[in-house]
Amino acid sequence: MANLLVNHGLPLNLALEEISYYRDVIGEIIKEEAKNNDFSLDAFYQIISHFNTIVDNAIQFVSKSYVKDYAKKISYAQYAIDELSVPVVRMTEEIGILPLVGDLDTKRAQHLMESALEKGSQYKLKWLIIDLSAVPIIDTMVANQLFKVIAGLQLLGIEVVISGIRPEIAQTMVSLGIKVEEMKSFSSLHQAVQYTNSFIESLM
Repeated sequence: MANLLVNHGLPLNLALEEISYYRDVIGEIIKEEAKNNDFSLDAFYQIISHFNTIVDNAIQFVSKSYVKDYAKKISYAQYAIDELSVPVVRMTEEIGILPLVGDLDTKRAQHLMESALEKGSQYKLKWLIIDLSAVPIIDTMVANQLFKVIAGLQLLGIEVVISGIRPEIAQTMVSLGIKVEEMKSFSSLHQAVQYTNSFIESLM
């Protein structure tokens, strides 16, 4: 029941109202049976007490199951969002683009590292352009993580080109002591794509 509610986006109170309805219906049946069979007050109390305990346990079980299933669904949704927020787009057989949009926090930066290394290896890329045009600002921890990603990609034999670095991000890079001259960076994605294409063409 809980799984059904979660999958259809229905609130928990529907299940609880259903259980409450059956509590009333079965409670009436017990009352009528007690009258017909001349139950003593003690016997009737024991039956009703036991019945209420069963119903209360059912409510707890459904509530816990609902929370568990809901949390699992949220977790899956978050994973899907993370996957979509770090998309490695294959431009050619050898070149991929990783366009980053929005704020980068440490959790997303960690996912970025895992996804970039996995996709770069899976696609057998030789070049990966990381575009930061739509990233407003990066703190020192995230910038440090970002350049760990670059170092990891280089260990896989993937050349990294950075595009769209804003002045704030450049300042963070300098404060970290990152040697910008050791990697190629461009102000726009268009320039980065032109560079990688012309470099590959020069090798042919």
